[in-house]
Amino acid sequence: MNSVFLQVFYAIFSGLSEAMAISNEILPFGSPFLALFCMIPLYKALYNAKSFRQAFLIFFAQTITVHVISSFWLANFHGFAIFTLGASALGTGALGGFTGMVVYIFPRALQRMNALEIDGGKKSYVTGAKILWFSSTIVFWEWIKSTGFLAYPWGTLSMAAYRWKIFTQIADITGVWGISFLFATVSALIGEGLNLLDRLPHSQDPSSYGRSYIQCVKFAAVLFICAGVYGIFSLVQVRTPIKKLNAVIVQQNIDPWEGGDKASIAVSKELTEQQINMMREAGQEPDLVLWSEGVLSRPFPNSIEFYRTEYPVDETLSEFISRMNVPFIIGGTTLVDRYKRLYSNSAFLFDCNGEYAGFYSKMHLVPFAEQIPFAQNPLMKWFMGEVVGMKATLNPGTQVVLFKIPLRSSRESSAPLWENMSPYATIELDAEGRSDEEKSRRYIENPERSRNSMVSFTTPICFEDAFSDVCSKLYKYGSEVFLNITNDSWSKMASSEYQHFIAASYRAIEYRTTLVRCTNSGYSAVVDPEGKILCDMDVFKQQSVSCQIPIYERKWTVYSVLGDWFAYMIFFFMGLFFVKECAQATVPEKVRRIRRFFTKLREFRTWVAAEMKSDDETDLEDQPTLEDQTDLDETKLTPEDESEQDKTRDEEIHLEEPKFTQDEISAVKDEDPSVTKPRRGRKPKASTSASTMEEKKAGTKKSTAVGKSKAKVSEKKSSAGGTKQTETKAKRGRPPLAKPTEVKQKRGRPPAVKSAETKPKRGRPPAVKSAEIKQANTKNKRGRPPLAKSSGAKPKEKK
Repeated sequence: MNSVFLQVFYAIFSGLSEAMAISNEILPFGSPFLALFCMIPLYKALYNAKSFRQAFLIFFAQTITVHVISSFWLANFHGFAIFTLGASALGTGALGGFTGMVVYIFPRALQRMNALEIDGGKKSYVTGAKILWFSSTIVFWEWIKSTGFLAYPWGTLSMAAYRWKIFTQIADITGVWGISFLFATVSALIGEGLNLLDRLPHSQDPSSYGRSYIQCVKFAAVLFICAGVYGIFSLVQVRTPIKKLNAVIVQQNIDPWEGGDKASIAVSKELTEQQINMMREAGQEPDLVLWSEGVLSRPFPNSIEFYRTEYPVDETLSEFISRMNVPFIIGGTTLVDRYKRLYSNSAFLFDCNGEYAGFYSKMHLVPFAEQIPFAQNPLMKWFMGEVVGMKATLNPGTQVVLFKIPLRSSRESSAPLWENMSPYATIELDAEGRSDEEKSRRYIENPERSRNSMVSFTTPICFEDAFSDVCSKLYKYGSEVFLNITNDSWSKMASSEYQHFIAASYRAIEYRTTLVRCTNSGYSAVVDPEGKILCDMDVFKQQSVSCQIPIYERKWTVYSVLGDWFAYMIFFFMGLFFVKECAQATVPEKVRRIRRFFTKLREFRTWVAAEMKSDDETDLEDQPTLEDQTDLDETKLTPEDESEQDKTRDEEIHLEEPKFTQDEISAVKDEDPSVTKPRRGRKPKASTSASTMEEKKAGTKKSTAVGKSKAKVSEKKSSAGGTKQTETKAKRGRPPLAKPTEVKQKRGRPPAVKSAETKPKRGRPPAVKSAEIKQANTKNKRGRPPLAKSSGAKPKEKK
């Protein structure tokens, strides 16, 4: 239990550190240096977790701490703190806890590994894998919380890194995910170094462990060096704008929920006129005026006539715009479906005569503030209206809109002759030799306006400028500059204004374009393609500023083409490991048994093949001749005979040599006077010659003497408590022993006769059986004498 509390404490401490690294009331633009170390406690807590439950608690505590501390100003959203802060905090914590359970699968796999092998240096890759997995975990978490309906791209490591412009330039390649990965790698590296100090005393091979860690340090150093070199190259690169937009940015510092559009319009008109007069006195002509989000409270298009002829009373909005003779962008509300009473948050374009030209509706709404899930359900309508007090919600826009306005400051009114020309053309004269006047005019003056005399822009509304997926659609449609209008006055906190600006500033780097932010309370600023601030205004002050907004040539960056490819690549490799671990954990036991069965079957087949090969080699060496095969009798034994035969083999039995008379020897000589020669590898067979008989008698005497001595030893053992028999197996290839009474007749052989007067085999003397010994009628291989069962009596001596 103490271990769980310790891990949760680590997670909370990590959350506090990350919240302090992000923009706050003390550090308006955050602390990148603190961001390098804020994830160390989370790293140690993750790899010390013992279960998925602990991993859930660790990430739940860390993510909810970051959210509550860094975004506490959500509680100021017009009395809806229970939804804006409470519901968002619980949702963020739950999503973070789920992320912790997903990413814990790798630490869990490490716990199943052999710790001795890791400490001994046999798995040196584990150190680098742990660091990469943690860095990928941070990217995975930040991508999840920044994508989808509940997306909230605040409280990320990339926001804390804003001040270090050298390292943030990689956003045009990897997006903000590469920045978070870079800073998380440093925290993971330091955290693993602390673990190394704890494990070195117990390591079997400290040098191997140290070498692996040094390789990780080099890898992190290479990442930072590459990011730094690329950042320096991007910052020193000269970017020349192709045109400039003279714009007036108005920050009226009035909350529309409190002051209404009467005060907002009045203050905005005053600030706008002052700034335009100043510009014209300086010899400059404004091209566009920007008012912030939500200035007009009445919905369009039903209120067009109202603002044209009635309101404000002293000078209507349309009359004021016509007198300024400048196009306006103003935030308001659009009734997109009058039958279903559906509204959207929009940006309106008014021409220089004060006429309404069109609108763009916000596509990504703030969850639980601008849009409530299932808002059309009657029960949800009643709950939001009667209990919460929100009687209407907004609907997301469905159309990407590109606005185009002329640049009065541009010197070129018509396009160059070579602009928009066809690559192939035919200049033809008629039959009388005259030219076509209309076709020839194209080669005198280009009737189209120059592209440098027009500017194309889009207007992401509110926190849409913090979402790359929204800005990507706007940029790909042809936007040359992002003009954002925002209402953050309800937050009442400066940290809210700066956090929104920091999150939005990365869009300028990702697409290498200019970003203009016009807010009703701050932080209003102009950001160039390198993320540098060109002009700005103080927060929570009524101000207006005129500036020349540089417009650069549209270029396709890696990120603008491939999007979140860096995050997807990380998710792909994490997914492969996740699928592998899930597959191993969910395979049924029966499937594993079947696999083991087939494995053993393959091993058995291999063993059988080897044994058969060995048998073939042995048979080729010991294969008997044809005459020897005819001497072998095949028999079948019953279980009783087998047991009796085993006992017979265990005992030393010496057969009595048969006795031959002189007459019998003479008879054999007369029948076959030749002496049988012994075969290779076998003992010589009995011969009827005189010399053979003499050798036989000599061998018989020797065998009898050996038998007597062994018989005496057997009697001693028997008297001491019985004979100790050893069971020996019959050698491979020997025929089984059988009783002579059960010998079956082999094809083509004469039947065996159980009689003392056995017929002699071809060229052999008849075998003589003793009355005391049951002699087997079959011979063993290789000419060995047959075994016989002894009755325990001493063998008879030859007379």
